[in-house]
Amino acid sequence: MNVMIRTILFSFAILLSNFAYASPDATTIFCQKYPNSGLCEDQAASCNVCHAGPPSLNDYGLSIKENIGGDLITNLPDALGKIEAIDSDGDGASNLTEIEENAHPGNADVKPGKDITVEYDRKMAFKRMKANYCGESATYQELKGLEAAADPKDYMHKALDVCLASDYWVKEALHRLADNKIMPNAAIGFGGSVVIGDYRFDYRLFSYIMSGGRDARELLSADYHVDENYNKIEGTVAREEGLQLGERIVIAGGQPLEVGRRVGMITTQWFLSNNTMFADLPRNSASQAYRAYLGLDLAKGEGLMPVPNEPRDVDNIDIAKPECAVCHSTLDPLAYSFASYRGIEIGVFDLLLNRIGTYNEGRTDWGGDGVIFGQPVQDLMEWASVARESDAFKKNLANMIFTQALSRKPFPHETAEFDALWQGLAAENYSVNAMIHRFVEMGSFGGKIK
Repeated sequence: MNVMIRTILFSFAILLSNFAYASPDATTIFCQKYPNSGLCEDQAASCNVCHAGPPSLNDYGLSIKENIGGDLITNLPDALGKIEAIDSDGDGASNLTEIEENAHPGNADVKPGKDITVEYDRKMAFKRMKANYCGESATYQELKGLEAAADPKDYMHKALDVCLASDYWVKEALHRLADNKIMPNAAIGFGGSVVIGDYRFDYRLFSYIMSGGRDARELLSADYHVDENYNKIEGTVAREEGLQLGERIVIAGGQPLEVGRRVGMITTQWFLSNNTMFADLPRNSASQAYRAYLGLDLAKGEGLMPVPNEPRDVDNIDIAKPECAVCHSTLDPLAYSFASYRGIEIGVFDLLLNRIGTYNEGRTDWGGDGVIFGQPVQDLMEWASVARESDAFKKNLANMIFTQALSRKPFPHETAEFDALWQGLAAENYSVNAMIHRFVEMGSFGGKIK
């Protein structure tokens, strides 16, 4: 072959001072001192109070560093008290006020919203709804119809139903929402010069699950695929192109994984080939699944939940150093469950039988040692079950829809609405359509600040 496939294994190397590196103990101390702060709703939020992303400290983190006077864990409670009255980020509100009002003491762009009043504007909401979900501007006739409707709310929601069933929403907008989860690469996808998978299946599966009122938990449970006409495909799918080894290389395609080992988006052939590649321990697969479907980025210190006696350094990459171990004690147990799925394997039978992305129980010795959110799991099916029932999954789903519509995260005065958005998912059987119908009625979607 005149084209060599190489991998870059995922690694963490956070070279930080004794104070600076993200410590789960530090977030615990902060949240014990301010237990009612919305900043402590999850680990991701509390890590970001001080960090712009490890190892960088934000303005509030720098204020703590200036007042720590020694060991972080021992002196942190006193340092937090010392800086309550100051305004670290210079936005006009003290650190304590921002902490208590769910703002951000280290980010001047996120201010307390306690006194903000929002007035809902149906006409503005209708225009935004048409643009976001139909991909077109509201017409003069539609706006006049809204104005004249006996029930403007009903008029708007009927129009929304049409938008959510449109090709624009299903085959374009939802595809763009999936981009950073699927991470397409035309050079190594279907039709490319070195084909290791076909991500067209990934886009169709994502859009199918996220539309039509379906249960969004199937993002991490689906045991089927979707064809080009958006019909379900049961069973395995043969590749369209046969094995080629020459000027153009085709070593994969279709969906060869047995049905009983599938868990939606994180077991497609593309996901496993593109993320696991040649790694014995698929840290990149676990990290991408955690980031894409739970909204937690371990590279930024989010979701750090160290596991006792980890990391074990099962693949001998020298991660015992404290600055490495703080991340690997979470990441490695998170990745064990992915280790029984083949990445790119180029033995003769692997290539002939299209084994990339298939299950191999004996691939490593640690496939059954997984841990997610502190809970031991025996395999990736159990890993995905814990993940899709978590608050992190619900919050991430709501955040996808919120940021897609508004191109930003919720402001502090919108915290209650955002919480209602994700907390209402279970009652609606995790329907994204139903969530959007609630969302368009919220002040964050159609409101003006008075």
